Amino acid sequence: TEPRYSTIPTNGINLAVAEWGPPNAPQTKTIIAVHGITANLQTWTSLAVPLNRAGYRLIGYDLRGRGKSSKPTVGYDAAHHSEDLIGLIDHFKLEQINLVGHSLGAHIGMVFATRYPSRIRRLVLIDHGMDVPPDALEAIKLSLGRIGKIFPSLNDYLGLFKNAPFYPRWTKSIEDFNRYDAVLRDDGTVVSSVLPEALQQEIENARKPEFWPSALHARIRVPTLIMRAMGGTLDGGLRGFILTAEGAAIANKNIEGSKLAAIPGVNHYTITLDPTPAVAEEIIKFLE
Repeated sequence: TEPRYSTIPTNGINLAVAEWGPPNAPQTKTIIAVHGITANLQTWTSLAVPLNRAGYRLIGYDLRGRGKSSKPTVGYDAAHHSEDLIGLIDHFKLEQINLVGHSLGAHIGMVFATRYPSRIRRLVLIDHGMDVPPDALEAIKLSLGRIGKIFPSLNDYLGLFKNAPFYPRWTKSIEDFNRYDAVLRDDGTVVSSVLPEALQQEIENARKPEFWPSALHARIRVPTLIMRAMGGTLDGGLRGFILTAEGAAIANKNIEGSKLAAIPGVNHYTITLDPTPAVAEEIIKFLE
């Protein structure tokens, strides 16, 4: 289904929002989805199809500083993102939602769960949920490296990703995701829509001990599913994990009553952008 786009004011900024699926779905079948550090709402295009088929309404949005949302110079930490999110939930007049987060979005989901537990029915953490391993920044280096760079053309910008080892195939949803992020300037050059300051602050703030996932685990009291991509983004999938098998096991042990699903055939990027059927199946099974 084609998404319905809107702009919604919250917490002093505007968020660009996309909705897929039945607008009148009950709260139990409503998902708000939060994307990763340099991503955008198009992250969810592929997963929207099987989720809509199962009767779910999916609401995705561009985080502040990304895509078509406001780009203030400050406020790039999980606390500010949580306040943006509660405003979004209130706007839709939802008392309780299913919250699905990928990467940084999963981290935001964890912080949100410690602040507003009564507003979450189920929490799904996609390929994050533990303190990141030492090679995490290397694992997503290509994505991080484009921020603030000027590309001669849209083709040059897309070319950066067309040859990326973490996209085994170039699909329409992957192209749409990358096109959505590209800002075409008057002289024909292209830059990413991600505010460079947003990225810098996000990385610095994530290093603060109060935001470490390991410090949040014991405080999460909502039903939680941890999903791990079994493929890495480096060395042919052998390394470059944001959530390692060991990290996922620790999160599973320390988040009370949580479930763990390891998904073969996907990496940190393709688990949302080019998912195997198992990704939506695990989410639906958990939410039912």
